Amino acid sequence: MSLLEIRGLTVTMGVQEILHGVDLDVAERGIVAVLGSNGVGKTTLMRAISGIYKPKAGTIRFKGEDISKLKSHEIVARGLLQAPEGRQIFSSMSVRENLVIGGGAHGLSELERILVLFPKLGERMSQIAGSLSGGEQQMLCIARALMAKPSILLLDEPSLGLAPKFVKGIFDLVSQIRDEGLSILIVEQNAKAALRIADRAAVMESGRIALEGRAVDLAGDPRIVEAYLGGHVHTV
Repeated sequence: MSLLEIRGLTVTMGVQEILHGVDLDVAERGIVAVLGSNGVGKTTLMRAISGIYKPKAGTIRFKGEDISKLKSHEIVARGLLQAPEGRQIFSSMSVRENLVIGGGAHGLSELERILVLFPKLGERMSQIAGSLSGGEQQMLCIARALMAKPSILLLDEPSLGLAPKFVKGIFDLVSQIRDEGLSILIVEQNAKAALRIADRAAVMESGRIALEGRAVDLAGDPRIVEAYLGGHVHTV
């Protein structure tokens, strides 16, 4: 059974339909990567799952419950959290304060475990978050979401704007989080990096899932190679 099951998801903005009957599954302890160029509906999909946008049609089932009509905070309380695009941290607060706020009801109980995953943040607990490097801010954004002990984590373009030296570290970290038992849905333009760590992947085009399957298969698909991997077959 899928931890997250999306069926026929349709989302409109004003009179324009952005998502057209999207179907997608995320299994327990798995990473699903959603690939696609700008403007195809990837972020709209994430915001609909998070409860920010309300579907016009379709269902979003999390742990068997239809959450498509729930408010965002109700979805978070059920264990589905998003680390949003753009590293939306509290930039004027310290690293520690960001993490404690992210913990919510869990308070400091998760802090020790999180700092084992993110040792660099442990070295910067008193530092103002806005003064961190881009890669460190992305780590903080993910760590803050993990403080709430989610069952599934949504990552929206985690490598966006990062220097190349940080990109591999972020994706290695995502893979490590999955190995500890968390399910992850990642939206990403860096197809090569996403396919390297994903179990399954889907390609979005014009608000629809155009292609879906095992990441290792998509990495060798000529259509994916040509469109996203620079014409070179990528071995996952």
